[in-house]
Amino acid sequence: MNRYIFFTILLLIATACGAQADLSAWKLVEQGRQAESLSLTMRAEEHYKQAAADSSEWHIPTLQLGLLYETMGYNDRAIQMLRQALSLCDTSATIYEHLVYNYIESNDYDGQKNGGIGSIEDLEHLAERALELNPHSTSACASMALIYNHRKNYTNAMHWANRALQEHDKSPRVYNTLGLICYNQGKDNNAISHFRKALELDDKNVDTYLNLGAMFTARGNHESAINYLRKGLQQSPKSIKLHYLLGKAYLQRGDVQRATLCYETIIQQLDSLYTPAYNMLGTIYNKKGDYDKAVAYHQKACRIAPSDAESYKCLGKTHTDRGDYVKALRSYQKAVQINDKDHETYCLMAHLYNKQNNKARETASYKKAAKLGNKEAQQWMARNGMAW
Repeated sequence: MNRYIFFTILLLIATACGAQADLSAWKLVEQGRQAESLSLTMRAEEHYKQAAADSSEWHIPTLQLGLLYETMGYNDRAIQMLRQALSLCDTSATIYEHLVYNYIESNDYDGQKNGGIGSIEDLEHLAERALELNPHSTSACASMALIYNHRKNYTNAMHWANRALQEHDKSPRVYNTLGLICYNQGKDNNAISHFRKALELDDKNVDTYLNLGAMFTARGNHESAINYLRKGLQQSPKSIKLHYLLGKAYLQRGDVQRATLCYETIIQQLDSLYTPAYNMLGTIYNKKGDYDKAVAYHQKACRIAPSDAESYKCLGKTHTDRGDYVKALRSYQKAVQINDKDHETYCLMAHLYNKQNNKARETASYKKAAKLGNKEAQQWMARNGMAW
């Protein structure tokens, strides 16, 4: 694109949002995009950050940062930047589209991890706003499909996925969305067909390799999972999600050493604040019986994200296995204080009370877990002739 035209478009966008963007910020954004095209992500990040500092009321630099973090797989950082961009300009369909996309990619449908939204309904409103601003938004339609997929409302999920397909029948994301919906319905063959179509359209599509890797890991086919995840890493060697899932596939194969390396790569080279990797390392060392290291990793995760219930749950499991039931109970209580809808934590509490021969509290914990849909708890209650 002619540079004059590029700067003119940016000026019109900035003016529409009431922002005063100076020439140096425009140039920095242009330099950032050029750096991205050369895969110089660190340099691009520096340019966008400087552009944001030079023009604090212009939304484009923070939007570009959000999009950059999205391509790197740093969804939480992307959300932070996109929310900042939204505070500067609330009439950009692009911001809404990518904000919803990153909430979904981080599996944060209620905003518990990233704030800003309070429920899946609020996430739906963001997607609706994107469609209001751009009725032909393929991304927003796909996001609506995944929101309904999360609710297990597959009829509406397929409706939105097909609408997205009508808008853009060559979009890998749409076929990935169709694959995810089919997979959740138990239609594995259909899911694979859609994922393969996505790869046919773009054999470098990282999301597709990730989805296939996740699907085959869930099915216990770790060799296929490892194959697809490695191919994904060839396209995006800094993808945290690919490294994380590859670690799970290696664990499934019994290759603890390679799994450990995957999680260490994440925290040492990619994102030192990525708590799931710390918790997986803690789980690995817990299974080895090295409780000191396990506790250290889980505690680090708790310090990084004190509002993350998963870290406290993992810590409680390690304390239980170690035989420190007092600390275990404190950790579980903290976990349910943060998230009282996690049935697994109540089951773990029931196991703990069983070890303490506390039948009343064991029953109460199983009852809570059963009410939340936990199959193990429901079976336990049924065996003991109790309703929930």
